[in-house]
Amino acid sequence: MYWICFGDSANGMLLFARQALDPAMDRSRIISLIDDLSIGDISDLRNREARSFGVCPWRNDPEFADIAEECVTRYFQDAIPAFETVDEAVIWYGDSPAEQCGMLRAAHDLYMRDVPFSLVHVDQLKGEELPPPERPAASAVGIITENRLLNFTLQHTPQFLLRQIPRIIAKRNWRNRRAQLVVYRSVGELEPEAASVFYSRRRRVQDCEAKLLYSRWGQLVRENAPLRVMKDGKLVSAPADYYDETILANTPEEETCAAKVVGLSIPECNINDCLIFERIRALAAAGKLEIIKNGGNYRDTTVKKSNKA
Repeated sequence: MYWICFGDSANGMLLFARQALDPAMDRSRIISLIDDLSIGDISDLRNREARSFGVCPWRNDPEFADIAEECVTRYFQDAIPAFETVDEAVIWYGDSPAEQCGMLRAAHDLYMRDVPFSLVHVDQLKGEELPPPERPAASAVGIITENRLLNFTLQHTPQFLLRQIPRIIAKRNWRNRRAQLVVYRSVGELEPEAASVFYSRRRRVQDCEAKLLYSRWGQLVRENAPLRVMKDGKLVSAPADYYDETILANTPEEETCAAKVVGLSIPECNINDCLIFERIRALAAAGKLEIIKNGGNYRDTTVKKSNKA
């Protein structure tokens, strides 16, 4: 049995939670297909040049450019061959465009190879369904606040008392959430206790449904649009400028850090930060916003809405 997920956050969550979910699950059997297939040309998923942005969206960031090629190489040499040896799988996915595309691609390939698989669909839980947070293992705790006097007090507080504070906060948050509907957009957002609920709901995909998933991915490949997006709860092909209106709406008329625009746009678009920054650059090239300070990444770039917008 293998677990298939999409992206580093989902992989990290499953690695952390695997012992609680299934003690027999070895970390080598968790395969993360990190290529964001909601972006770009999907006609040939083995084309490194065409898929480099999907695999490594931060490749143009000067701070990380030196490891970008290593990331792409590791994906094509390790993750893809591992996925092709899977004999039975559980696919973990949420409702982000990247995870929806990943699920369809994985289902397509597994069906084509006649490999049985199950689905764990992460969407929402009633707060009352959330188990209480797990008791963390004993470890050293350090707490820093904005109050210097309180910091001095905490610095001299015994560890056995400090360790109670995170537990109290976690329990309080859990009690507050029990009256709410908790919505998760991706697997990486899950807490281990929530992951256990979704994992208990996993379901084996029958041949007729697998065939439909296979066909749906084939249709998206034939359309091969610049983007694939969630619209009215469905994954559809879309033009490259699909998110531009939202990005412009989050760009003020006065100069601001592009990171703020990215941060405001992520919850509405539910896409990765690097794609939003790519669209900011495209909008600037089209004269719809202005780049005031041109940094190598959105943290070092400032923008404002163009008077022509």
